[in-house]
Amino acid sequence: MTRLVIAALTCIATPILICFAYVSWTKAERTKLTTWRNGVGLTAMFLISVLWLIQTVRWLAMSVSAGFGGFLGPNFRDFEMLLPSWFAYPALPFALALKGVPRLQTVAAWVSLAAFYGMFWYTQAAASR
Repeated sequence: MTRLVIAALTCIATPILICFAYVSWTKAERTKLTTWRNGVGLTAMFLISVLWLIQTVRWLAMSVSAGFGGFLGPNFRDFEMLLPSWFAYPALPFALALKGVPRLQTVAAWVSLAAFYGMFWYTQAAASR
């Protein structure tokens, strides 16, 4: 039950934090940063948003169908769960290119996304036993 609550909270918190980070970046920090830092920060926000969307769709598909074998099929379930982590790793240092409140919100969104993914890694490992 605790994993479900944490998964639900982090599922809700991640897009909210990214939206707040984007709004505060456009209002305050956008003009203060160089072009490359703006681009790297937006890339971090984009990666976090896409990874959140993929995991949320996977969660909904697993909720609807207990026999959901993954988007690539049951033979590639482990690869499908591992692949997004390779894209999540650069999102954290990319988020550090931002300054001020958008940086904190993007890093908090990354931590929330990592917790969201962690709930599924644990659930998948427990279910496969």
